[in-house]
Amino acid sequence: MKMKRNYRTASLLIWALLCSLKVYADTTHSAIFEVLLDSDSHPYFQETYIKSEQTSLKKLYQLNQNQLLWFSSKHPVQTINQLLELYANAPAQALISSDYASQYLEAQWQKIQQSKPDFYQFAAFDTALSLTFLRYLNDLHYGRVPPQLQGFRLEQKQSIDLASAIYGAIQIDAVNTLAADLEPKLKPYQQLKTALVKYRRLEHYFKKPLYFELEDSLHPGDQSNEVSKLGLYLDALNTPIDVPIKTSYKSDNIYTGDLIIKVQNFQAQHGQLSDGIIGKQTLETLNTPFSRRVKQIELAMERLRWLSEPQKGRLILVNIPAFQLWAYDTEQSPCDPLTMKVIVGKAKNRIKVNEDESKKTALQTPVFTADLSYLVFSPYWNIPKSILTQEILPLLKKDPDYLQNNNMEIVSRFAHDAAVYAINENSISRLYSGQLNLRQRPGRNNALGHVKFIFPNNYAIYLHDTPAHSLFRRSKRDFSHGCIRVEKPNELAMFILRNQPEWDAAKIKEAMRSNKPGIVNVKQKIPVLIFYSTALASPTGVSFYPDIYEYDNSLISALDQRSKLFATLQTSMLLTL
Repeated sequence: MKMKRNYRTASLLIWALLCSLKVYADTTHSAIFEVLLDSDSHPYFQETYIKSEQTSLKKLYQLNQNQLLWFSSKHPVQTINQLLELYANAPAQALISSDYASQYLEAQWQKIQQSKPDFYQFAAFDTALSLTFLRYLNDLHYGRVPPQLQGFRLEQKQSIDLASAIYGAIQIDAVNTLAADLEPKLKPYQQLKTALVKYRRLEHYFKKPLYFELEDSLHPGDQSNEVSKLGLYLDALNTPIDVPIKTSYKSDNIYTGDLIIKVQNFQAQHGQLSDGIIGKQTLETLNTPFSRRVKQIELAMERLRWLSEPQKGRLILVNIPAFQLWAYDTEQSPCDPLTMKVIVGKAKNRIKVNEDESKKTALQTPVFTADLSYLVFSPYWNIPKSILTQEILPLLKKDPDYLQNNNMEIVSRFAHDAAVYAINENSISRLYSGQLNLRQRPGRNNALGHVKFIFPNNYAIYLHDTPAHSLFRRSKRDFSHGCIRVEKPNELAMFILRNQPEWDAAKIKEAMRSNKPGIVNVKQKIPVLIFYSTALASPTGVSFYPDIYEYDNSLISALDQRSKLFATLQTSMLLTL
């Protein structure tokens, strides 16, 4: 029946199209397309074209000799239906159907099939399909908001000729294949795409969010009326997508047994101390509604669209809100990467209220990519002017022996062979005036620890060891001035130098205990990605992290602003149907 209906619809369309040719007998089809494509905006949309999409649209129709594109395919009805179905299913990719005029185009498609449109109407609909498909593929592959506008300095993805790709796909009835090819192949993206289905299901199931109320921390063995609700929540969270969610949880209100293990797993998954005690932090995480988790996954997928496919070989990744580093080789098993805790730049709420906004931002760890090219064992700490003036000089004023007690020296410049000045009234005066610099000598109390890992960049950011290892016991680790402190510097050094056999574990340990700096170049540079995502997926589930720099709110605002324009215009157009 469906095949007969499609055949009948196609026949009617061909008949209507042939009839429409008579209406514009004195006007070439090419001229109609030139009018449509040379205008500032498309007749279906009030907003002006973006220059790049207008250029692509013109190229697409030039490839087809300025003739109807979608209606000239082998199976026009089937192909157009596939395209409209892609738009309707855009939420599966964390995209928004209304951004591609889904409802309006569907209504126009029904109108065309049920009426006798002239050629101009066919052409307007045809070019609207092409314009929205260009937008859809661009959003799916590159993302909806440029990362630069969010302050992310990432390597630009390789440009794709979307016009040629679309034209080729239509010729072979491969619209869905093209969309699948341009969808990000990154494993974390695909995992989040699956997780999005699960969390939308949970959001729908718990239409009224569960809210846990505890006056005090809940310890194993404690009794609470919230236990049955807790069991229901964790069971739902761990239920596979193809299994019905239980509607009840039998409990004697004693917090014990498997429930403790589930809470510990829940805590570990969210980067918390997995002690099974439900305190303030765990309670706050439990009370986060699933709608917020869905949004975090959608934002994570948007940010992952900004990334290029990783090259074969080694890679170092830091996710700022997770306070975590991963180092792995894509040519080896990715299931067992080197992982470690990190300490990153301060969140705004950890900085003094009277500090201006620019200073607060300056203490954050930026998002960017660079190549790790060398290590410095037993490094000097070259103290930045900001730290010198704001932190060290006030301490020196209180304690005249502060520099000697902290193994610091006054130098002319930041270089290993720089002239060292005696600490006296004259050199200290020149230090205050900015004529001289201050650095800390190598040693166990050096602020950079025993090694730093350099990937040259415009932010002067690097990875380094630290003497303050107790801070790694904290779950929220934003204590630095922007650089990233690593929990396992020895293991990271071994990972980086493992292709240089002369640098074995013993030699690395020796270099880290030297009393003077030693530079070691990396034979094959390693890409470093400093990233920001409040949701990350793994084979065991999704981990969610706090939005410490409020980047989620910024991205939500940018995406809403973009979609609002489309939504408003399409609402007004629907009213005219």
